[in-house]
Amino acid sequence: MEKQVRPVFTLELGHKILPGLVTIGKYDGTHPCLTAATNTDKVLIHSPHRKNTSSVGKIIQSESNKEIAILNINQAITALVTGLLIPNEDKDILIIGTPTNLLVYHVHDNKDIFYKECEDGVRSVTIGTFKNFKTPVVLVGGNSSIHGYDHKGNDVFWVAIGDMITSMILMDYDKDDTNELIVSSEDYNIRILKGDKIVTEHNETEVVSGLIALPDQKFAYSVSNGTVGVYEKDIRLWRVKSKNFAVAMHEYDLLGQSSTQLITGWSNGKVDCRIMKSGEVLFKDSMCAGVAGIVEGDYRSMGKTDLICVSTEGEVRGYTTTKTMTGGNSSVEQNTIENLLSQKQALLMELKHYENNVKYNSNASNETESYEASGVIPSNTRLQVVVSTSNGEKGQKPRIELYICTNNSTIIKAVIIFAEGIFKDESHVIHPETSKLSSDMLIPLYLPRDNPVDIHLKALIGYPSSIQFHVFEVTKQLPCFSMYAIKDALDAANKPKGHVQFRINERLQRICMWINQNFIFPTEIEVESEPNLVVNIQCLRDNTDLIMEFEISGKVTLFTDNMFLAADLIQSLSGYLKLENLESKASFVQEESNLKHLMQKLSDIQEARLKLDTDVADRLGQIRNLIIRAEDSRINDVKEMMDHYHELNKVNKELINGYNIKTQNYNEGIETMKKINNIIQKASRLRVGQNSAVMINHCRNAIKNNNIEGLIRIIRTGEL
Repeated sequence: MEKQVRPVFTLELGHKILPGLVTIGKYDGTHPCLTAATNTDKVLIHSPHRKNTSSVGKIIQSESNKEIAILNINQAITALVTGLLIPNEDKDILIIGTPTNLLVYHVHDNKDIFYKECEDGVRSVTIGTFKNFKTPVVLVGGNSSIHGYDHKGNDVFWVAIGDMITSMILMDYDKDDTNELIVSSEDYNIRILKGDKIVTEHNETEVVSGLIALPDQKFAYSVSNGTVGVYEKDIRLWRVKSKNFAVAMHEYDLLGQSSTQLITGWSNGKVDCRIMKSGEVLFKDSMCAGVAGIVEGDYRSMGKTDLICVSTEGEVRGYTTTKTMTGGNSSVEQNTIENLLSQKQALLMELKHYENNVKYNSNASNETESYEASGVIPSNTRLQVVVSTSNGEKGQKPRIELYICTNNSTIIKAVIIFAEGIFKDESHVIHPETSKLSSDMLIPLYLPRDNPVDIHLKALIGYPSSIQFHVFEVTKQLPCFSMYAIKDALDAANKPKGHVQFRINERLQRICMWINQNFIFPTEIEVESEPNLVVNIQCLRDNTDLIMEFEISGKVTLFTDNMFLAADLIQSLSGYLKLENLESKASFVQEESNLKHLMQKLSDIQEARLKLDTDVADRLGQIRNLIIRAEDSRINDVKEMMDHYHELNKVNKELINGYNIKTQNYNEGIETMKKINNIIQKASRLRVGQNSAVMINHCRNAIKNNNIEGLIRIIRTGEL
């Protein structure tokens, strides 16, 4: 049962706060200071324990509230993080990200540590130990890549992701005493990186907007469609969905137990506390405006940390563990009573249904009518489910077909299907007209992406005249490559030009097991008398061809013009066979041609940017000269002054046009770089383990040197 939570302190910041841009830091090494981004492109620092009087440097003391200091950024703030960065120093550092720059600031000393111009933008920032670096690093997620900087501002890490980074966290994912990087991006993926290598991927149905590390190899995630859930390594423990979306998540022991709970702040102002293993809501509160952030700190100087929630209107509420909340044994007894009452209610409801059945039976004229009216069906009734693929005969769209039927004369009144990523609202109801009710039903499905999907079916089974129906529940898992159908042998002339080739030491029987597990074919693939295994497949989404050739010598060739599909197949196969490293040779002419075009376009954009910068500098010089001349003419010749101001207005308009062109140039550059990184990321997934990491590093060097031919050679061979 949910209970209300009462704050132990409240305060008002007097500024509107941007959602998701709230943090807390000990800038003097001792006192926590609440820090947030305002809607006026400023960073607000609330210091209740010490009154700053200095306004030297970038930080300016607020005149209305001496506990608040303001840091003017004058750009939209996209990321805000605090943490220890400088070796052998206990003072937290403030890190501020904007669409084009990264500022690492020492608040206590009121000075810049370093300032970086980030061509790929700043979308998410995290700080901590990573890879083999002995000191903390700042990891910056941009529009399509991740950069890492040490405390001196040196660029020490880079990896291509291929889409905009939405969130990043560092945690020991596999309990090897070193941190892994967990990254979410706008392509719906959550990736776990050990250094340069992607070790695991989780696919969601929408953009993952937030991540938070939890104890015992768990992490929580929030999705833009209102979903919140928890993973324990590769297993999703639970997820819930709301009509609002989660803005902030934090772990905190609100119950006074040895384990912490997941605290979630929502866009409608609700704050709830959930059990990590089950997602059950224990406590909740509601703020007057949407939640902007949730942090933790000893804000009352009581020797214990408080949970601090900040709203978008600047309201701050602090919560803490209290004895009344935990309740000791009384809480356990109360939970037991609540569970028993819930079971009692369920049993009473079931008894009521049985009584209704008896009532219907007594009113029926014969035994058959009695059974049909009450919804009683034969005890051996079974619901059978068959999944198959259809190439789209008779003008129908190619699809997956879900065929369900009963094993007797009972009919299917309605079917409810729950599945992620297939339906708009994650559920679909089929309810035929009464005249069309039958004992079987064909349901077409279309999967937009190559992900395994769990299909949960609830079917109402009974008779046409039944008033009550039995509910049958069935779960089916659609494999990763469900939207592919087997086809006849293909001509050599129609063979896809793109291909990837590699070697594995594995029996063909195990390859057949992988194919049968990941595809839906009418009959299982088996090793025949021929020494090689060739499988001809057609994609149901775009009718493109895929040919997989497995030779008994271990040589494997995948023919497809879709590099992304080839990468998915390699990752799936290597995961099934538990391959730690895999080297491959690839040839995708269309992707190579696109890459050449994009690299040339990026080079042209950079040249245009330099020219625009020169033009801006020239016009600024003209403006300065015209202003001086106009001021001189104001005393000597008013008519000449007007001419100078007309000329000044003309130059100013040219400067504004130049700025607009520069902005468009920058946006084109960002989009071009994203496409390049997307190709690199796909090419890296054609390899596994260290081979993938080495290829990423070679690609980075080739891009820096604008070596187009070298970059294509790396994508083909994995080596420079």
